[in-house]
Amino acid sequence: MTTYQGGKKRIGKRIYQVIKLIENYLYPDEKLDYFEPFIGMGGVMRHFGKEKDVDRKLYACDYNKDLILLWKELQKGWKPPKKCSKEKYEKLKNSKEHSAERAFIGIVASWGGIFFQNYRLDYKKDKDFLGEGYRGLMDIKPDMENVKFFNASSYDEFEPKNFLIYCDPPYKDNNLNSKYFKNFDHDKFWNVMRKWSKNNLVIISESTAPKDFKKIWCTTSSSTNISATIKYKDCLYIHEKYFTLKEIKDI
Repeated sequence: MTTYQGGKKRIGKRIYQVIKLIENYLYPDEKLDYFEPFIGMGGVMRHFGKEKDVDRKLYACDYNKDLILLWKELQKGWKPPKKCSKEKYEKLKNSKEHSAERAFIGIVASWGGIFFQNYRLDYKKDKDFLGEGYRGLMDIKPDMENVKFFNASSYDEFEPKNFLIYCDPPYKDNNLNSKYFKNFDHDKFWNVMRKWSKNNLVIISESTAPKDFKKIWCTTSSSTNISATIKYKDCLYIHEKYFTLKEIKDI
C-alpha cells in the first residue's frame, strides 16, 4: 500500500523469510515473541500474523498515532473510505484530531505513501488509489487480528528482553519531506539497537549502518513520486555479536 523508503509491501515476505531463518538457527527449539517498534503498514508483520502461532505473541507500535488508530479500528471492523476530495484531504491534513481515516487518507492519497505529502488523486483519473488502498487493507486485515498495537512517544522508552525484534526506521539521507523522517535521530537509534541486541535478537532494515552492525541481506528497491522513480538499497543488518555464526554468513 505504500512505496516510500521503509515501506515493505513488495519485499516484506522475503524479509520475513530471512528473519525466520536466523531465528531458527539461533533458537531451534523456541519461538520468541515478536516486536516491531516501527510498524508502518505491516508489510513484514503480516507474515508473522499468517503463522497463527498461539505460542508467539505479536506486538507493534509507531510514533504516528493516526496509524495505530487505523490498525486498532481495522481490528474492530472499521472500513476505510473509497473517496476523498482535495478539500477533505486538506481538512484532515490540518486537523488536530487523530483518527483511522486521517491515517488512511494521509498515506494513500499522498505521493509515495508519505503522510500528507501532496494530494495525488487528481493526477491519474484512471487510477483508483483509494480503491487499491482499501483492497490492500482488507487483504492484510486477517493477518493482523492477533497483533497488540499501542502508541509510543518514542521507541527507546521500551526495555525488551528475549524478543525477536525487527526495526524499519526512517532511512538515513532518504531526503523525504516528512517530520516522521527528517527529524529522526539516527545516532540515538543505533545506540538503542546496541542496547537491545544484548538481550534480544534484533534485525534492522536500512541502506547503511555503523561498522558494528553487519549486512546479512540486500536488495534494490524504488520509491516513486510525481516526477521520478528513485532506486535505493534495502538491506538487513544484525549486530556483530551474531555475525561470527557461519549460518548467518551463508544467508
